[in-house]
Amino acid sequence: MSDERRKRTRVPVQFEMVIRCGEEEHRAEMVNLSLTGVLCVTAPSFQKNAPCTVRIRLNDETKIDLAGQILRVGTDETAISFTSMDEESFFHLKRIMEFNASDADKIDREMIVPAFK
Repeated sequence: MSDERRKRTRVPVQFEMVIRCGEEEHRAEMVNLSLTGVLCVTAPSFQKNAPCTVRIRLNDETKIDLAGQILRVGTDETAISFTSMDEESFFHLKRIMEFNASDADKIDREMIVPAFK
């Protein structure tokens, strides 16, 4: 039996991203991305449960802006859970997931099941 508790597909993608917590702003390297969060390589200066914002730059004109919360901080990785996003950001995030997932239709099927309880 699998110990997998994740409810959303994660895809390994590399986009430029910036995390802002309070007055601190840090560039980060993505490890993987889902509709509900991101795992990234960062300096371990973030505090668990701290609110943050995430900006993912897709190209010169297109950015995804997300509100989030620091979920987990390791020695070199930080997990961030998304707490809100606007419609345009959701559209771009969903398209990234569909394009990079091994089964694009799975992304739509996952959206039927609530991600949070």
